[in-house]
Amino acid sequence: MFKNKSPEERAENARVRLERAAAREDETARREAERQMAAFLASPVGYAQTAFERGDHLFQYAHDVESQAAIIVAMIGSTTSRSSTDPSDVLNAVCRQGWELVNASFVFREQGSQSRDKFLSSGQNIAVKGTTVGYYLFRRQPENREADQGQETQRDAA
Repeated sequence: MFKNKSPEERAENARVRLERAAAREDETARREAERQMAAFLASPVGYAQTAFERGDHLFQYAHDVESQAAIIVAMIGSTTSRSSTDPSDVLNAVCRQGWELVNASFVFREQGSQSRDKFLSSGQNIAVKGTTVGYYLFRRQPENREADQGQETQRDAA
């Protein structure tokens, strides 16, 4: 019942424990690689890669360039707060997937507005909420495709 194990049995148990630990590490690394690949394929650059491999001739990407929130302060007035993002990294990464930017257009999508009567005067204070969306159209350009785009585009998407 409380028998001491021989050195060979202890060595075998240690070897089995090491093999199991290595197998767990391999499985964890495999799952992480799968998670990263799924995240990449769900990104705009991943969509561009999939569209290129599928043989598409055109690829369109929409990016929220600027967001605007409406702010109304009672008895003072109205204003907006803005935040913007630069799509250059994504656009360059898409071009490296084998695409050439053909056209870009921008649209303001109003998501609402707030208004209040002015204090001690006539008229209203109005603040508009919405986003400016950039629509980018790409044409297939195989010469732009980088040879080792797999690893590099995963870093770009992150």
